[in-house]
Parts: sequence; structure tokens; C-alpha cells
Amino acid sequence: MNKLVLIAVAAMAVTGSANAADLKAPPLVGAPVAYNWSGFYLGGNVGVIWSNTSADPGSFTTTGVDFTGRQAVGQFQSFNIGDTGFTGGVQTGYNWQFAPNWVAGIEADLDYTGLNKTDTRVFAQTHFIGDGPIEANTESATQRLSWLGTVRGRLGFTVLDNRLLAFATGGFAYGSVNDSVQTIGVPNGAAGILIGASSDTVRTGWTVGGGVEYAFLNKWSAKLEYLYYDLGSRTLNLNYGSVPGDAGNTLNYKFHDNGNLARVGLNYRF
Repeated sequence: MNKLVLIAVAAMAVTGSANAADLKAPPLVGAPVAYNWSGFYLGGNVGVIWSNTSADPGSFTTTGVDFTGRQAVGQFQSFNIGDTGFTGGVQTGYNWQFAPNWVAGIEADLDYTGLNKTDTRVFAQTHFIGDGPIEANTESATQRLSWLGTVRGRLGFTVLDNRLLAFATGGFAYGSVNDSVQTIGVPNGAAGILIGASSDTVRTGWTVGGGVEYAFLNKWSAKLEYLYYDLGSRTLNLNYGSVPGDAGNTLNYKFHDNGNLARVGLNYRF
């Protein structure tokens, strides 16, 4: 009988221990680890670029045929050389997450652009009182931006376990710009003579913008970005000295080069 009692007590003890173990709280699942943006990255981008540029007539000098009459009938107007095109290229950079939700970095990119616009004006022969006939004239101006690059600082704030980064950016911009202006049919009856001027250089300026970037995998992120750029201006001089009787006649056109781009990008982090 004593043995039976001992066996029963032992069984009850084992059952009680098992029930107590069942009542224990399940182990806690580890909290998600916040994403960290620090490190180098490399990626590509595509988008659209549009410019708000013009070529505006400036000062002129005249010792031959008077240009005042030509201005009075609407010649020597501003040219609209703004354009819209495709852009695409590559970017690389480095981020440093210096606080739980703050990220600073630097980024450099180089993009092809499809901006290439010519504005042409055709003027029939006109009689201007006191200045005689004003010859037929064709004027045109062209601006081409072949490529655009930037080197920018970035500063952003993160949310959603640090995976969504909203940032502001700004810095240095540079690009290959070709500006040209020409006139066919100039004063003094020299129809067909071409007077032109051009500049093909790498211009420098500044850029500013902002965007958002989301880390959808540990090493991959996608971004949406807007930039405004300004590459300054360039003045071209039309010299009519090759036209008989027009030595000393000159006219300046000032070309501006500024615009906007919006693009999406994909980055891989090392």
C-alpha cells in the first residue's frame, strides 16, 4: 500500500510540473532591427528633364546700316529654346547615419539628356518709314545640353524602422552645353550671307532639390528625386563685319541654361 501511495504522489508531482510549464508565457520574439543607411552605394536612374531657357537680345553697335528699324518691325526678338527630353544615367555615393533617425551623405551622378531645341524666325521684306526697305531675314538660335552631372550633399530623416528616408539635397552642377545663333539675309542687300556665333563648352553652376528613398531589401533601395539646376548664362556676339557696308555692326544674344529634372533610381548598398 505504501508503494502505491508513493507512485500516486510521484505521478501527481510530474503532472503538476507539466501543467506549470504549460502556463508559462511563450518566449518573446525579438524586436525588428532598425535599418541602417551607412555605407557606399551604386545605382542607376531614368527620368524626364525640361528646361525654361531663352536667348535674349542685348546691346548692339552700329556704324553702318541702322539696326533701329529692324528692331522696330520685330526682328532681334528673344528665342524660346526651352525643351523637354529623356534623361538617364548612373549615381554613386556614401551615407552616414549619425543619429537614430538622421542620415547625411554625398552623391555624384552623370546623366545623358535629350535637350536639343532650335527656334527659328522668318521675316519678309518690310518698308520702314525713314529707314528704307528692311531686307527679308531668317534668324535662329539653338541650345543643346548633351549631358548633366552633379556632386551634391544630402541630409535626410528616416521613418518606418529607418527604411524610408526623406532628404534634401544641393551642390555643384556641370554640363556640356552648345549654344548657337545665326542670321541669313542681313542688311544692305546681302541676302544669303550667313552671320553666326556659337559656343560649345562644359558649363558649371548649382543644383538643389529633394526626394524620398525606400530600402525594400537589406541591400537594395529605390528613390524618387527632383532637382532644379542652373548652369548660368553665355553671351554670343553676332559680328556683321563681313557684310559690305556693315563693318562695326554687332549684336549680342544672352543664352540662359537652367531647368528641372524628375527621376526614379535604384541603388545597391555595399
